[in-house]
Amino acid sequence: MLNPVLDVFRLRQYFNVVARARQVERGVRDDLGFLDLVRRSMVSLPLDRYPAIDTHPFAGTHRRPLPVLGDQRIAVLATGGSGALASVVGVARAFEESGLRPAVLSLCSGSALFGFPIAAGISATDVAAFSISLRPADYVDIDWRKLALLVPSGARGFAGLLRGERLEQTYRDLLGDMRLGDMPIAAYAPIWNIEENRVAFIGPRTYPEMTVARAVRMAVALPLFFDPVMLDGGSWCDGGIVDIFPVHAVVDLEAPCDLALAVNGFYPPGFVGEDITGWRERHLSIVDVASQVRTCQQAQLARENLARLEADVEVYMIEPVPYEKVMGLGFYRQFLTTDDWPGFMRAGRQEALRVLHQAASTRGGADLTGGRPQFARRADARPHELRVAGSD
Repeated sequence: MLNPVLDVFRLRQYFNVVARARQVERGVRDDLGFLDLVRRSMVSLPLDRYPAIDTHPFAGTHRRPLPVLGDQRIAVLATGGSGALASVVGVARAFEESGLRPAVLSLCSGSALFGFPIAAGISATDVAAFSISLRPADYVDIDWRKLALLVPSGARGFAGLLRGERLEQTYRDLLGDMRLGDMPIAAYAPIWNIEENRVAFIGPRTYPEMTVARAVRMAVALPLFFDPVMLDGGSWCDGGIVDIFPVHAVVDLEAPCDLALAVNGFYPPGFVGEDITGWRERHLSIVDVASQVRTCQQAQLARENLARLEADVEVYMIEPVPYEKVMGLGFYRQFLTTDDWPGFMRAGRQEALRVLHQAASTRGGADLTGGRPQFARRADARPHELRVAGSD
């Protein structure tokens, strides 16, 4: 009888509940407007008003071609991180201004919202206008019928609060029926299978016939929030819950690259863990331990993936959005409102331009930024074995 209760992996789930509960309590206490934001997402009222947001964040920018990088294959890899990954649109704009185009995009969770349209050939300016103009009603679709039947049905078959059809349709309106195999830029994202508890990757070499709109939906189907998506007879969700910084597409699936620009919009700089030094002296110390247990596996895999990438290619990492913006309830806030997205896009552009010019300077081009790479290949980097289910 005690076996299910004391199973070591279930204990980790209990830690998750404790950490999330404190996260929500602190967030609501510090951000009273969050509850109204959630209400607006669930139920729109006639008196609701939305502030005007600048849908053209790149106005006034100009092109500075970097021909010295023209023959380089450059990969862009991005973590998850909800709306903070709007910075990827700014990265795409920096490439456009530099006369460059990424060879491959490795996306995850929130970055799929912005990266797949870029890979489909839509300009950064148009992707910015499209995404900033989104309202919760365009992608938040609560399954009220399932919720009403939750108790009578014993929650049978229930796996998420939100249906994904509305999100998929919103992106189909933008992308049409373009398939992954038809995208001008190769792009991939991890997805996680419920029945077999494994990760696979969707992209032009794995699922070329899948529509890009369906890929976006699958890549952001966060378990317990979005209902899983059926594929090959199985139920699939956002693979970012396992692999928040996927490198498999760049290292294993596509042709080798010369440079990689990594965008971290989820963890503290460099994928370091949160520092909870002094936890023994604080009240409810076990809650601090729980917060570390909740993220330890995912953070460690991100660090190993980064080392694996460094061993293969010259890496520049940028972190355009401060970690404080996405920690705690910030993750959900940045999904439910686009207010900060223009600023994230501008920051992504600025940081990407900085490292692109630095990369050009190391290859004999002019360094227009006067700085040094924020992150470069470590001399002691070594390949790491990473077997991802579905990658054989």
